[in-house]
Amino acid sequence: MKYPGVIALLLAALCFVGATALADSKVVEVSMKDNEFSPAELEIPVGTTVRWVNEERRTSHDIYFPDQDLASERLFPEESWEHRFDEPGTYEYHCRPHEDRDMRGTIHVVADE
Repeated sequence: MKYPGVIALLLAALCFVGATALADSKVVEVSMKDNEFSPAELEIPVGTTVRWVNEERRTSHDIYFPDQDLASERLFPEESWEHRFDEPGTYEYHCRPHEDRDMRGTIHVVADE
């Protein structure tokens, strides 16, 4: 190989850029416990990922956004699901199996200022 130093430098730069991109992305967790989303209402900046974590002992839940027709699979205890919000707006969601128990949440995504 003719330029091992250049290749090593390029690989180091790619690793730095990847680490910086990961550091810039933010993850916020929402707990699913006692048939509630906690917090039930969030305000997050554009580009934030929300991770829902099922903290129940026996019950499964899902996350369903009816306006976007977007849904997670059924999440069993200790499972999670993530979604990144790239557009400003208000996103209302609920758990379809526990809709009758008013298991609902709202995410307000705001543009960076």
